[in-house]
Amino acid sequence: MTTGQMISPPDRADAARSDDDGGDAPSPLRVASSGTHPEPVADDREPRLSLVPPGGHGSFDGAWWPHGGRLAREAPALVAALSAAGHPISRMSVNGDVWTDIPDRLPQPGRPPVRISWYHTLDPHTVTLTAGDRPRIFLLVIPSDAAADAAEDVLRRAATGRLSGPSSQILRHAGAAPLDGLSAPPPADRVGPGTDGQPRPAVSGQRRAR
Repeated sequence: MTTGQMISPPDRADAARSDDDGGDAPSPLRVASSGTHPEPVADDREPRLSLVPPGGHGSFDGAWWPHGGRLAREAPALVAALSAAGHPISRMSVNGDVWTDIPDRLPQPGRPPVRISWYHTLDPHTVTLTAGDRPRIFLLVIPSDAAADAAEDVLRRAATGRLSGPSSQILRHAGAAPLDGLSAPPPADRVGPGTDGQPRPAVSGQRRAR
């Protein structure tokens, strides 16, 4: 992934299924919501998203601070923002224990719907997105109820390519602590400086009722 922009409000910022899952100061990019379809109902607020700069290294390709935990409302604006930034999305994978209202498909204007899968084993503070045969995009998910200062610090670090280590380490360092015991190391193929390089452990738990 080779983008280097910050997308945020202008006043701040199982096994077959697994096979297809999923510097400079950034300039604000306003992206209109893709909620033009009756289902799902998209959040009309702009996505708080920051992407690593060109050539950036680390455990993640960017950070996303959703406004809430209902994926059907949060995902449309995220997908639209990534598409506008040159990353059209075809597949999205999330942790099924921390998100509610998870649709199977997400309509998007002028493109095939985005297929959405959920897993118990995916780091709850990570979403992965696929765009055709391009490399997967790994985003660090900041808890929606995180303090603004802490969340914005993580977004700024993403914009300068400084997201290295497990999600829990990054979030706690910034004061945006994740859910206790639900954070895992970054994907083995995306381990950055300061991590142990071990495969991501499974996260147990039952899927919550939708």
